[in-house]
This record gives sequence, C-alpha cells and structure tokens, in this order.
Amino acid sequence: MSLALAPAVVVQRSTPMRDAIELVVHHPPSAAAVKPGQFFQLAVAAPQTILRRPYSAAWADPQGGRIGFIFNVVGAGSGWLAVRHEGHELDLLGPLGRGFSLEGERPVICMAGGLGVAVFPGVVQALVARKRRVTMLLGARTSSQLLPADRFTGADVLTATDDGSAGYHGSVVNLFTSTLRGRVGVEAVDILTCGPTPMLQALIENVRQLGLPLESIQVALETPMGCGVGTCLGCAIPRAGGGYLLSCIDGPCVRADRIDWGRMTDAFHG
Repeated sequence: MSLALAPAVVVQRSTPMRDAIELVVHHPPSAAAVKPGQFFQLAVAAPQTILRRPYSAAWADPQGGRIGFIFNVVGAGSGWLAVRHEGHELDLLGPLGRGFSLEGERPVICMAGGLGVAVFPGVVQALVARKRRVTMLLGARTSSQLLPADRFTGADVLTATDDGSAGYHGSVVNLFTSTLRGRVGVEAVDILTCGPTPMLQALIENVRQLGLPLESIQVALETPMGCGVGTCLGCAIPRAGGGYLLSCIDGPCVRADRIDWGRMTDAFHG
C-alpha cells in the first residue's frame, strides 16, 4: 500500500448533479497509486471537527496527476469541503482499503443507488480499458440527481428514478432484475454495486431468488469510518459465520458472501 500524507491542491470545483459537489485535486503520487474503489481520509478544519472524512476516489488521472471526489453535504466536515475552491490545499491520507477486483472476462453490471455512484466513473473506465462489457445502472429519487451518462464512456447506461422523471420508473434494484432476466446466461456475470444498505439488502434478496452466487457480487460499503486504518474499530460490519470485518481494511469493497446481511444496519446515506 502506498500511503500519502501531503497537501493536494484543488484545481476544479463543480456540481455534477443536484445536491453533490465534485472536487478535483492535483496530487501526482496519489493519482498514480489509487486503485478503483479505494478511498482517502480528507482532513477538514471546520469548527468542532477532529476526525478526517473518508471519500472514495471517483476517478484518477495518473498522467495529469489528478483525483476527483464526489460527495454530498451531510454535516460540518463535508460542508467545509464543499466550499473549497481552486487553489485551496487539502491534506490527503491514502489511498486506503481494498478496491474492486476487476480482472476477468465476464460481462459486468455496475449498479449505483444515490451517491453510491460516486465510486463508479473510475471503475467503469478501468473495466472498459480491460475490454470488459459493462452495463451501468444508475438509480436516484429524480432525474436531477443522476450523474450524467457521459461520465461512463464505453458502458451501456440505464437509469431508474423513483418519480419516473428519467428512465425506468421505480427502484434501481427492480431495473437490475429486469435487465438481468433479459440476458442469456445470467449466471456468467459479475456485479459491482454501491448504495444505501436497504438497496443492497434488496439486491441480495433478488440475487438469491434468481439463483446467482453471492460471490459474484462485490459491494463498496458506505460504512462510517473514524481512523480509516483499522485502529478505532468504528467501521465494523457483521461477517458471515460470525464476528466482524472492518470496512476500512477488509473493504470497503467486499464480496457479498462475506457479509451477514441479516445483521447489517442502515447506518449511513452520505
């Protein structure tokens, strides 16, 4: 693991979808080291904040030395980050954790609910570079909260909205089930997903009903974290067979068969 504790410079700030901020920072060592699905701990200087905030790298450009982070404002720390602009410095700790396993030849379905989409631009880019067929399923409450399809070049992009304002009218899990049932040889597919715990639990139930193996699913967990390096034990998730995994070092990208989904709690919708 390459670990960088150093200032990065914000080079761009934008709002890629409603209620979300994207910060692009310049830090060549981190951009070269990060793998799709890994995260960084970002230092914040808001009043009464002590801990760093964990954010997955949305994408990285090793040649340009840049990394993108996409996040919502949910508290003092993210609020402080949201008003950083070009020229501001940020302290990054990372890259941390285990990213997605992207090797293989089977088609891949990537499924994101809400801000779970933040990890996928770089994931899709890496899968397409490996010449894998990718279907990207995006779910949100309404169309303005969808990350634009052009952020997933090379993938087939399908959308679902709760209010029917774009794409499939309903949940992204139902869109997933409909998409999968329309395929031939559905067992020969890998599934990468990120989103709120209820969405993930619904996906697991649907996959079980379809008779697919849980080990074909990799989940990027949105568990709250304190230290990010396995010391504070604040990101424990229930392990299948008993005990716990730590999201920060065993994940955040974990195969679904390693998790006890009956004991998972709905802790975070960041």
